[in-house]
Amino acid sequence: MISVIMSAYNAEKTVCRAAESILHGTYEDLELIMADDGSSDSTYAILQDIARQDSRCVCIRNTANKGLACSLNACLSAARGELVARMDADDCAFPERLRVQADFLTSHPDIGFVGSAAYLFHAGEIYGVRQFEERPSPSDLVRHNPFIHPSILFRRSCLQTVGGYRDTPFTHRCEDYDLFFRLYAKGIRGYNLPKPLLLYEEDPADTSKHTIRSRICEFCTRLRGSAGLKKPLGFLLSFKSLAAVFVPRKLYLKIRSARKENKAL
Repeated sequence: MISVIMSAYNAEKTVCRAAESILHGTYEDLELIMADDGSSDSTYAILQDIARQDSRCVCIRNTANKGLACSLNACLSAARGELVARMDADDCAFPERLRVQADFLTSHPDIGFVGSAAYLFHAGEIYGVRQFEERPSPSDLVRHNPFIHPSILFRRSCLQTVGGYRDTPFTHRCEDYDLFFRLYAKGIRGYNLPKPLLLYEEDPADTSKHTIRSRICEFCTRLRGSAGLKKPLGFLLSFKSLAAVFVPRKLYLKIRSARKENKAL
């Protein structure tokens, strides 16, 4: 069984589409664990309705907004599958996604988790594709986060090895990056399938991650993660996160779109 874990916060417009993309896929032996993270809109009611219609669904709720790491850890506590897939409430999985990834892990016992490339979309339109290196090395990891978090399928045992997500102030918006650092420090490696298996929602004009707080958290995550991997170069590269604070908004968007992993369509 695959346990799909999804946190939703004020996602009433997209969460049904995200859930249905998992439930209507070609891999049927699954459970979808959905956590409402203290939403103020009708997200929780929608999740309850989804759970009523499909017995494979589990719905949990935070009484207040506690953040992604806390919500995902709550989902993990309820998960029963040997494999754990991530899903975001505003993304859309391709029908074959889970089957392709599960088959890959079955045939590659040396790999702890597998992600994929993803099409970038916004306002109902695909505008690009994001594709990282297939076998990210520790040296790649200290340079950038080489995985698309909601595209990942983990072996549950790997998540248990590192104790799940780290829920601390310094990992805000870097929960996934911190997790990948800790997995790699334990010798657990990931892989990226080159085929897009996900529609990844990203507004090309969004700068919500380009804030002083998020950059400081990225700096702390890189610094600590590089120490865990014993990569001195990572200490120097960590300061790029702080320097990025001073990059103007328009230039930041231009740099982001020009990154080698992003291609316009």
